[in-house]
Amino acid sequence: MMISRRFKIGCLMTLLVGFCLSIGFVFGILAHQAWKKKTEEPAFMKWVVMTQLKKLELSPEQQSKVEKRVDAAVSELLTFRTDAMKQIWSIIERASEELNADLSPAQQEKWRKIRPKRPAEKP
Repeated sequence: MMISRRFKIGCLMTLLVGFCLSIGFVFGILAHQAWKKKTEEPAFMKWVVMTQLKKLELSPEQQSKVEKRVDAAVSELLTFRTDAMKQIWSIIERASEELNADLSPAQQEKWRKIRPKRPAEKP
């Protein structure tokens, strides 16, 4: 049985399209992770706000006042996020300990291996 040239080209095109889609998917995930990490940086937060405020055509005096307020707000948001994450992890750890009390020794050993662990704190 002979495979037609048209069938071979169709198969190759299908493989090529599948390959391109999978590469695009991987790059999309990597780009999203990089963007997400960048948006958590204080400098990026300030840049976003200041870019929007440029549309107001502020005077130099207003610009300096607004910039100080934006810096204070970004600092406050970072403090809030840090405190919120500490509270979230204390709740998770408390719930984990309560769950551990209801488990058999064998289950406790398995739970110790798979339970959520607090990430290392950023400096």
